[in-house]
Amino acid sequence: MKIREDRWLSEIFGYPVFKLEIEVRSPDDCKPVPPIGDLIRDHENRHPDAMFYAKIDADRIDTIRELSGTGFYVVDVNVTFEMPTTRRGGRDKAANWVRHVIREIAPEHHEAVLRIAATCFRYSRFHLDPLIPMTVANRIKHDWILNYIKKQRGEQLWVALYDGQPAGFLAVLASDSGERRIRTIDLIGVDNAFQGRGFGVSLVAFFIDRYAGVCDYLQVGTQVANLPSMKLYQKFGFAIVRVQYVLHKHVHP
Repeated sequence: MKIREDRWLSEIFGYPVFKLEIEVRSPDDCKPVPPIGDLIRDHENRHPDAMFYAKIDADRIDTIRELSGTGFYVVDVNVTFEMPTTRRGGRDKAANWVRHVIREIAPEHHEAVLRIAATCFRYSRFHLDPLIPMTVANRIKHDWILNYIKKQRGEQLWVALYDGQPAGFLAVLASDSGERRIRTIDLIGVDNAFQGRGFGVSLVAFFIDRYAGVCDYLQVGTQVANLPSMKLYQKFGFAIVRVQYVLHKHVHP
């Protein structure tokens, strides 16, 4: 197990935030490993004011149980969806659905899109954690999109317009894994005033239509608690490829 500081989150929280990276060991690996609890307690002794988080595949119940015994608790069940771009069904649905004006973000959209990012989310692991203030959870999403605007994260930021004003946004991340060229919906949000009017559907349809020809797979992640998003991605033909428990632990003097 490795414990690495998430410096970006640390800056937002105002104290250290650490990510646990727990490797899946081969059944043939007999090398002794210190108990997870001992490693975490040792780290806590050196960082008495901190937050820890881990993302663990849902079938690793032994690890979930061990982390729970050290004070971690589940805040989210994250689901990753994937679609091969060779699948015609999803592309055909997408091509027939794009009904709103969607274009690359321009400087005049920055303020409105940042406001949307800071106010529209309810189901992220930060918003679901009762020990994280709403102001902090909202700032995480605001700064996430600010990094796109500054060209410090992701490939492209798109905006859905209504009467020339932003109603929603789509942040796209590019990654290559061997021969798998992937485009991922890194973050998608719709202004509270425009929710329920098809902008989220249009943004997902646009994503499929725009990137199906430039990569091998499309991906998106969401929370089990976010049933509308779960249904939306399945509607377009995305299939579940990974499920993970997301756990947090807060340590304060």
